[in-house]
Amino acid sequence: MFLHRHKWISEIIWWNTSLLICGLMLYPIYYYQIDFPFYYNNILFILGFFIFLRWVLLWHLTPYARWQWLKLIIILSMFPVLFLLSYEFSDFKNYIDEVGLQELVTHLKSSEQDAMTKYIRTEFIFFSICCIINGFLVPFKLIWNIWKQHNLGSV
Repeated sequence: MFLHRHKWISEIIWWNTSLLICGLMLYPIYYYQIDFPFYYNNILFILGFFIFLRWVLLWHLTPYARWQWLKLIIILSMFPVLFLLSYEFSDFKNYIDEVGLQELVTHLKSSEQDAMTKYIRTEFIFFSICCIINGFLVPFKLIWNIWKQHNLGSV
């Protein structure tokens, strides 16, 4: 019971840390009052990156590591989630190609415009690609975990 409670505390700490990092990464966009149409997608990619990375690397430390039905639900739901994430990333890339990020920062000084367009582009692409890659790895990790739990009795 004591160890299980610590796993839930760890889970809460992971979520809060992920939210804090998400806020820190998006703060420059908010600070410069940029009308960023992909704000919620960016939050989704940042949080998804941290959640999927933790599931891939530290699944055995989660409080729900032994719940077989949850693993099956996550495995089956990853296909539509990955499709949605790929679609949203493609939408962002199309926006960059057709409109450009420069249109979002026209109210800033020219030196700040260049810096912010590079920041937005790099940050969004980094977290979206990392989120999609980790999301792709999650079902394999959970299938391996189900096999280990069934055959070896460990997670």
